[in-house]
Amino acid sequence: MVATGILVTAHAADTTITAGATTTDSTTASATSHRASAFIKDANQGNRAEIALAELAQQKSQNADIKQLAEQLRDDHRQADQKLQAIAQAHGVTLDQELGWTQKHQQTKLEKLSGAEFDKAYATAMLKDHHDDIAKFQKASQDIQEADVKQFAQEILPKLQAHLQQAEKAARSAGVDQSTITSYTKDSSSMGGAADKSQKESGSSQQQQ
Repeated sequence: MVATGILVTAHAADTTITAGATTTDSTTASATSHRASAFIKDANQGNRAEIALAELAQQKSQNADIKQLAEQLRDDHRQADQKLQAIAQAHGVTLDQELGWTQKHQQTKLEKLSGAEFDKAYATAMLKDHHDDIAKFQKASQDIQEADVKQFAQEILPKLQAHLQQAEKAARSAGVDQSTITSYTKDSSSMGGAADKSQKESGSSQQQQ
């Protein structure tokens, strides 16, 4: 009878420990704000799309500037997504393994094009995507409270700005009209200034801590 009592007690202890571990994991995931979780998921989709389209451009384009842009985007977004995967795991955020409808639609449209028509469409898409991404990452670097997510946004933002400049060069080389280029690049300088301000504020805050 004594031995049986010991076994029952031990089993109860194991159950308590397991339940505690489950509660801890759940708490970690729920502690992440909706804003941070949404940003992580959106950034992951952006990385996946840039990589897929870059690989397509390397296959289809004969323009040296377009191919150089595609190679840079593929490499940088792969590195960014590796960092993002670790952050997502730390916050218990599940990432989609496939592209969303919008990204798939964009890819399908580009797959149907070739030659100069493809180069113009790809360069224009990269101008628009990076213009939009800069705004999202700028907002995230200012608004998100989770330190590692905020730091990721601040680290990637200058690369996105560099990508936009490179996309501008590629767009000119591909023959995209200047009005289209300007519509996506005219406010990039002010975004850059805001990003620098955000990084300085973050650094100052860390020093005070």
